[in-house]
Amino acid sequence: MTSIRARLLAKVLPLTGLKAVFSDEAKLRASTAKARTKKVAVPGKALRRKFDVIETVKDRHPIFTLSPKSGSHRRILYIHGGAYVLDMQPGYWTLLGEMVHRTDAAVVAPCYPLTPEHDWQQSYDWMMQVYGELVEEVGADNIIIMGDSAGAGFALGLTQMLRDEGKATPHKMVLLSPWLDVTMTDPMQPALSKKDRILGIDGLRAAGEWWAGKSGNVELPPVSPLFGKLSGLPPIAVFTGTFDLLWPDARKLKEKAEAADLSLDYFEYPAMQHVWMLFPIPEAKKARQQIAAFINADLEAAAG
Repeated sequence: MTSIRARLLAKVLPLTGLKAVFSDEAKLRASTAKARTKKVAVPGKALRRKFDVIETVKDRHPIFTLSPKSGSHRRILYIHGGAYVLDMQPGYWTLLGEMVHRTDAAVVAPCYPLTPEHDWQQSYDWMMQVYGELVEEVGADNIIIMGDSAGAGFALGLTQMLRDEGKATPHKMVLLSPWLDVTMTDPMQPALSKKDRILGIDGLRAAGEWWAGKSGNVELPPVSPLFGKLSGLPPIAVFTGTFDLLWPDARKLKEKAEAADLSLDYFEYPAMQHVWMLFPIPEAKKARQQIAAFINADLEAAAG
């Protein structure tokens, strides 16, 4: 049964104005331009007291690292969502701090180049460098790639590209409310749009076209990684909700993974909104526990 907090959240979310923005290309473009005038959300004082926080800059784009005070040899590369147009938001830091606490891994959160100023190729080239530096530091077997929404699509597309180029892939992937098909043409989505309190079809379709760039190839991976091959990828955990406009992407990934004999743990929560794992509701608390358990499974098996 859906918690009272989750039901209240669904009533409050329209007040944020996100639904209106993501339902109209012109409003999304205006909102994106306004967002560029604001600073990136940074870790707060509470996190800085609890963890070691380091900020570095690569080609004018900041990268934040949250580490346990005792240090760690493991890394969670977290790729944030926001339809490839929005940067890090304050709500991410609660989730990322909890991941550090529960997994004893350092979280690396890059603020990658965004669209419409950049396309997928420029952003992937940049992220490849970030990933390559992490591999040199701790080795691919000690890296988990995790992302939400567009960031989850980025995570899958990046891992597919690493595989195709013969490079070391991460140990595992965690995909939260993944946006894997930017065409926004799934037949379930018009009905889901009435239930989703955050996302809209027209705005996301426009963002997907901006992300594809001049090529306009929205149906090709890695722009839409759902259409890429899944063979040879590391184990994946997927979290989705049935009131999420992107729920069909998660279901299709599950079906493709089964056909490809890929290890995929699938967590589908009824009546949950887009990126519900980020909100202060009981369902999110449970999901975060499941995420940490998936990440820590190898360590627990070795200890046993």
